[in-house]
Amino acid sequence: MNVRINDASLELPDGSTLSQAIKAKGVPTEGIATAVNGTVIPAAGRDSHVLTDGDNIVIIKAFYGG
Repeated sequence: MNVRINDASLELPDGSTLSQAIKAKGVPTEGIATAVNGTVIPAAGRDSHVLTDGDNIVIIKAFYGG
């Protein structure tokens, strides 16, 4: 299946979870927020959130400074 992560296409096996997509993209899981198709998915739900073809994933990295 094909999903988009921050506007970049990613091919994944059918039945992949959000956690697997994040790992496949090489994004560290600490300090990030995730949403799938505009719905926020908390860190605790990433392992159980199964993706479908065409899903749009947004990953936001937390940062701080001034």
